[in-house]
Amino acid sequence: MTRLTKTQFCLFIFLQCQLIAPAQFSMSAELRPRTELRHGFGTLAGASTEAIALISQRSRLNFDYSQKKYELRLSLQDVRVWGDEAQLGDLPGTALHEAWGEIHFTGHFSLRAGRQELVYDDHRLFGNVDWAQQARSHDAAVFKVERGSFKFHFGAAYNNAGESFARAPYLLNNYKVLSYFWLHKEFSDKFNLSFTGVTDGFEENDTSFHVNYRHTAGPLLQYKSGPVQLGATLYYQFGKTPSRTEINAWLMAVNFSYKINKLTLGLGVDYLSGTDALDGKNHKFRTFHTLYATNHKFYGLMDYFLDLPAQTRNGGLTDVYAKASLKFSEAVSFAVDGHYFLLSNNVIVPPNPAVAIDKKLGAELDAVLDYKFLPDLNIKAGLSLMAAGSSMEILKGGDKGKPQYWGWIMLTFKPSFFTTGPSN
Repeated sequence: MTRLTKTQFCLFIFLQCQLIAPAQFSMSAELRPRTELRHGFGTLAGASTEAIALISQRSRLNFDYSQKKYELRLSLQDVRVWGDEAQLGDLPGTALHEAWGEIHFTGHFSLRAGRQELVYDDHRLFGNVDWAQQARSHDAAVFKVERGSFKFHFGAAYNNAGESFARAPYLLNNYKVLSYFWLHKEFSDKFNLSFTGVTDGFEENDTSFHVNYRHTAGPLLQYKSGPVQLGATLYYQFGKTPSRTEINAWLMAVNFSYKINKLTLGLGVDYLSGTDALDGKNHKFRTFHTLYATNHKFYGLMDYFLDLPAQTRNGGLTDVYAKASLKFSEAVSFAVDGHYFLLSNNVIVPPNPAVAIDKKLGAELDAVLDYKFLPDLNIKAGLSLMAAGSSMEILKGGDKGKPQYWGWIMLTFKPSFFTTGPSN
């Protein structure tokens, strides 16, 4: 069945469902073009690097169907850069971002299965990476128990590269198996606690089919009272890397914010442990991996640290930051964040394998203007600057002496075309 035929079939099923059962059916869309000027986005620009201007676009069409005992969601998505296809081109581009069904066995217990976003708490371990035009989704089954202020989710996934008559190596850059649980309890309007445990397994790149398992677990505490908001996270990571090295790593994060009328000020520090390259007796991997998080949200908008630990050469990362946001009106707000990045542990590079590089990496400044033009139309613009140190240049290449900047403007149209039938 061709991709277009599959799409037509799914649309037919959705339309038939609303005719045969008392249910709610809705259709919505998202169109998100983003213009960017990059000179140091993601990595340092070199001495001869020319700034690049580009326009990318996300286009989504969403169908939601719900009745008393189950609900369905289908989200079709096309992601492109303007000009990446000739005017008369006919490249298949539509994909499924989400395609899931959820059975409600009771009012408190359900099962959701299919391609879906996994988003929990502050996106620290599981996030949809919505800034990326393609975003992230998983093929998984999730059992949910939700009763009042208590929530428990258990999810699992098992991946193959395609249909086969015999087991074949899984060579994609993805986990082979995933399982997790999430416990959440709201003790009051001021305090809530979550505990997450994740196991992901990666198959070795050979015919042994051996799977190495990594485990991550820990709590997130959030407290809010009047203008004060506090958050604390502690995750421990253990198990084996894909090369069977024992893991012993940590993530610790603390943040504080205070609201004064329309102004909110915040401070925080994130510590992701690293492996000491100077410790020849160390045989453990001590660099924390951020799993399936929305790193764009935490470690600077210029995306220098999306792939941790690779982008620190296993040195880990310490991010000390300050934030300020001002809400001018219900429609307009402005935010500015400052980050100071350091390596958490020693990193060595040739030709001096006995001397660690300086842990100071550099500072980043991010400014974002947000304008809610209409309820279904949002306009955002941003400017980011990076002041890199010598160690950032060693890790990333490029020329720290050159201006490192990134500017962008993004339109987000999210119309709801229609909704029919009763709600649940």
